[in-house]
Amino acid sequence: MIRSAKRGRPVKRQRGQFMTPTALAERLVGELVLEPGMRVLEPSFGKGSFLLPLIERLVAVRRGSARARFERVMTECLYGFELDRDFYAEAVAAIEARWGPLPEGHNLRRGDYFRSFPDESFPGYDLVIGNPPFGGTFDAEIEDSLDRRYGNYRDHKLKKETYSFFVAKAIEELAPGGRLRLICSDTFLTIKTMRGLRELLVDSGLVSVEEVGAAFDDTKQPMVVLDLICGPAGDAAWVRGERVSRAAMERTGNFSWGIRAEHLGYFEGPTLGEFVVASGGMTIGRNEWFVRELEPDGTFLEPYDFKRFERPVTLAGELERARLGRLSPRLREKAVDAERRGETRRAVRVAERPSPRRLRFPHPDYRLYNKASSGRLYANPTHVVYWKDEGEAVLTFKRDGPWYLHGVGGKPFFEREGITWQLVAPRINARYLPPGFILDSGAPCAFLREGVPRRELFLILGWLQTDLATDLLKTVINHTRNIQGKDIERLPYPHWASESQRAEAAVLVERLLTEAMNGRGIEEEVGRRLNELFLPATAARAA
Repeated sequence: MIRSAKRGRPVKRQRGQFMTPTALAERLVGELVLEPGMRVLEPSFGKGSFLLPLIERLVAVRRGSARARFERVMTECLYGFELDRDFYAEAVAAIEARWGPLPEGHNLRRGDYFRSFPDESFPGYDLVIGNPPFGGTFDAEIEDSLDRRYGNYRDHKLKKETYSFFVAKAIEELAPGGRLRLICSDTFLTIKTMRGLRELLVDSGLVSVEEVGAAFDDTKQPMVVLDLICGPAGDAAWVRGERVSRAAMERTGNFSWGIRAEHLGYFEGPTLGEFVVASGGMTIGRNEWFVRELEPDGTFLEPYDFKRFERPVTLAGELERARLGRLSPRLREKAVDAERRGETRRAVRVAERPSPRRLRFPHPDYRLYNKASSGRLYANPTHVVYWKDEGEAVLTFKRDGPWYLHGVGGKPFFEREGITWQLVAPRINARYLPPGFILDSGAPCAFLREGVPRRELFLILGWLQTDLATDLLKTVINHTRNIQGKDIERLPYPHWASESQRAEAAVLVERLLTEAMNGRGIEEEVGRRLNELFLPATAARAA
């Protein structure tokens, strides 16, 4: 049965397991004031990095014999969950090696934190601490219900990511005045799909974020310590020691926690989204069947023939194509009926030729394909896609495949003039997109809105070449390596530059494009000239 790529990964990655260094767990526990009556939760305790120092501290603040204190801590104070059977056993063994057998009635559970909810009489946790899974896979049986419960806050997205849902559930279960202290990926600080989480945190009390200050053995992903003291809605977050006000967050368009005082002026005017609309492209699913690399002489090899045929519709086939391998009762009944009637669905068969054909572009059966490139301002086309009869073979293959291939991202913008850039990159590698391209999902694009003069396309392309544009995007809007279409739309339009400067930039970019398309290398000139044009005004504004 077809599953998402996540479900085919090794168990460690499926569960998002990144073990907390012992010294880090001890430090994060040691900085807290723990009291005898506290209810403390570690929602994903792994091998016990946090449990051991928690027990040590909680036992120390109680009276009585060592055994009696331990038993009361384990039955009255400390709660925990761990999904992994081996990790659970290892944690319990470590505890028992230090304090003896766990008492009956202890609250360490082997199971999924998301399948457990305290009853209504439970007063809430005074402290939730730990290192929740990052990038893990949800239990398919409860995935959709979790998304309905935690995937949205005030009509803003909480990305369906294990650590973000752990945070949301833990906040839900905190007692008034309770504290959340979790290690998590720093990705939530700026990205659009975590806006809901950022708003939830600010609305839930006093929130702060600090660097972890320690290295993890099994990931290079930057990690932070997220602290929340539950209380009235706040008007700021403290991020790495600096206060970021709610008003400043609101200016960014995505409630970013990356904005700083020196950025505020840039966000006083319009954004690029008022001039362009961004779009992703199409995911084919089997590029090797339909996409060909162009040789320097404009030729390419075609190793396949494509033939249409009718595939019988069956319940088994529909389940294989369905999300999570499940169908609603209505769709299941429809599939059973179609199978009984002998209905078919158009499909495409890809057959390898005895020997590849060498073809030359332009060719009536192929279109240019916008693959990702690190080139800036302009890059020569590198690929074509089989597009006979307006892409019927590709689109038929997608419709006949699993659910996540059925959509055709960016279709309204196919073959339009625009701007494109590398999806994954440390800076904005933006380049001109001539008319005639079919769009690939790995290279997002932006296109002028109706009524916007064509000159703005070249102005915006020039602005995206500057170090300042990259700095604003990577600091404020989305500090991760991804550069999504909506990130570009949220970038400030260079309103601080005068009309004459903007006109000069547009003319310069058109000239440089003409030279680049005629084969002249301009990479160095792009950065120097455009930075010179925009920086004097922006430097004055920032000062």
